[in-house]
Amino acid sequence: MRRNAIKLMILLSCTACNGIQKKHENPVLTAAPRRISPMDTEDSEKIQLADASSTDEVGVSDDDETQKRIESVAAVVSDPWATWKDDTAIFNSKVAATVNGAPILNGDVLDRYAGVIITTRDQMQNLWSHPEKLQRGQRKPIPEDFERFRDMLVKRDLSGHIQRRLLVERMKSSLKPDQIKAMDGHINQLFDQEIANLKREMKVSTRTELELELNKKGTTLQNVKDNFATERLAMEYIVLKSEKPAPLNRIDLVNYYKEHLDDYAVPAQVKWDQIQVSFGPERSKIAAKKRIEEALQELEDEIPFGQVAKEYSDGLTAKSGGQRDWMESGNLTDTVLEQKLFDMPLGETSSIHEGPAEWQIVRVTERQTEGRTPFGKVQEQIRKKLTETQNKNRPKKLFDQLFAEAVIETKYDLPVP
Repeated sequence: MRRNAIKLMILLSCTACNGIQKKHENPVLTAAPRRISPMDTEDSEKIQLADASSTDEVGVSDDDETQKRIESVAAVVSDPWATWKDDTAIFNSKVAATVNGAPILNGDVLDRYAGVIITTRDQMQNLWSHPEKLQRGQRKPIPEDFERFRDMLVKRDLSGHIQRRLLVERMKSSLKPDQIKAMDGHINQLFDQEIANLKREMKVSTRTELELELNKKGTTLQNVKDNFATERLAMEYIVLKSEKPAPLNRIDLVNYYKEHLDDYAVPAQVKWDQIQVSFGPERSKIAAKKRIEEALQELEDEIPFGQVAKEYSDGLTAKSGGQRDWMESGNLTDTVLEQKLFDMPLGETSSIHEGPAEWQIVRVTERQTEGRTPFGKVQEQIRKKLTETQNKNRPKKLFDQLFAEAVIETKYDLPVP
């Protein structure tokens, strides 16, 4: 009975490898033909061993060696990671999309995440082996979870790769051979600078050491260079060919300011000084009162507030001469003192105020009434914000044209500009 169960588990695990090809109605984004690799020889041998373990079909020897082999198969079947083959090389070589007949491979998209993918795979395998590390409610990860994660990265970033491929393709088609050669030389110079940055980042000193470190992360220096070149060329083509936005004028800035008045609201606030003398277990209320009265007397004798605060105050601001920064309404638990700060005349020294556990003398040095930041103070900030928005939207018309003229095939449902 146990052997039959083992056989069933192996057969089910192999059956789960077969997927269903999704049908796409979109005439532009069509499904790439599914590639199915033949079953691994080692897996076939395990299935045959499980078949041989069925006493209903074939007689089985009861010797110790056969029993150990059967138990070994059972252990492998119980751990899906043991039977899963790392298909990174195969997966990365598969076509994620074709752009005007030119392929974009899964590996092209995933190259920048190579290290993350390796780490994620190892963490999933470790969690399967050590379920005590799982968070509450989290199930043990299986190979299909890793494959879904990897596929999600391809789907998420594929559109960007298609855009860059279209831009580079269009750019090179508009250049003469000598111009392409000069452009390649320019990219090589820029990449030499990038290599220097990568060496510092990875704490290596030679190109060979850099290559080895990149290999550990699942990529190569050539892959990094190819992606770097594609991104730089795409950026330069956008700058050259996308429509320049109309210059911003004062009316544009004023209209934005009026439409976003709440963004420039300024609450009432005060900046103030304090002298605080606390009372409690270490100092009685009477003794603290006497000390604050001595401080007040020095202020009346025209001793500078900051000097008196440094001598008499035991508050957090004592070392800075009692200076407090800007404060909005609602920041003090002592609401009576807070109201006094917002009402008392600017620059006037208060009488002695009794708080929950301290005596205080305060002085308001600056006050800002509730209102809005004037347009003149924020117009350059608005100009910068609107310019950034214009530059972000600048390539849209160019992308619309490129996608309309391109033939794109992919199995993924991707947003098309």
